[in-house]
Formats: sequence, C-alpha cells, structure tokens
Amino acid sequence: MPVARHVTVAFLVLLVGQACALRPRYRDFVTPTTEGKEVQLMVTSSTGQPLANTKVELSEWKNRLVLTSGPDGVLKLPVEKKYLDENPVLVLQLPPGHSSYVLALAPPPLPPPLPPAPIPPAPESPPVPADQPSPGATGTTP
Repeated sequence: MPVARHVTVAFLVLLVGQACALRPRYRDFVTPTTEGKEVQLMVTSSTGQPLANTKVELSEWKNRLVLTSGPDGVLKLPVEKKYLDENPVLVLQLPPGHSSYVLALAPPPLPPPLPPAPIPPAPESPPVPADQPSPGATGTTP
C-alpha cells in the first residue's frame, strides 16, 4: 500500500507542476527594465471578447495581491521588485460561463481626438454703389 500512496503523491505533484508551468508568470509581462509604476494587461475570451470582473491573484512569500479586471477586461499590474524576485504565477478566476482566456499586454490608450478646426468666415462681398449695376445684372440703365 505505501508504494501506491507514493505513486499517487508523485502523480499529483507532477500534475500540479505541469498546471503551474502552463500558467502565466509575473515576468512574462514585467521585466527589470519595465518603465513606469504599472503594466496594463487585458483579459479576453478565446474569441477576443473582453472578460470583465476576472480576478487575478499573485503572491510571493509574504505578500498577496488580488486584482480585478474592469468592464473592458483591463487590469493594472504593479511593477515591484519583490514580485520580480519571486516571479509568482498569476492565477485567474474567470467569470461564470467562461473556461478559457487570453492574457496579454493591453494596447496603449488612443490619444484624445483633436478638436475640429474652426471654419473660417466666408469673405464678404464689397457693397455695390447705387449708381453702378451689380456684377450679375443685365439690362440697361436709363
């Protein structure tokens, strides 16, 4: 019986190890040269639709961080040395009804649109003196 128990434990350890190997890690998105204080990630379904309210958990020895994606599927991951040193696995808890996801860097936000250029006023035609015919008039003057 002890041999069967050891085989079962070894199988479970191997299975859990493989599952962790397939999960994204902190350094997949953040490196020591990453600029800024945070990185924006986007969680989408396998069809490309943003997944709102997806919980992402990462932890290292002493610290644990839980983030939730917004309605656009975007979440902000802090850039911190303690997480770089430990390189934790990111564990995603998907909203009900979803079983697969894609986690990637979010595209940068679009710049605000430029205001419309003002329309210049139309040039005014000079007034026509009363003793001269207008430029488009026909006929004779008495």
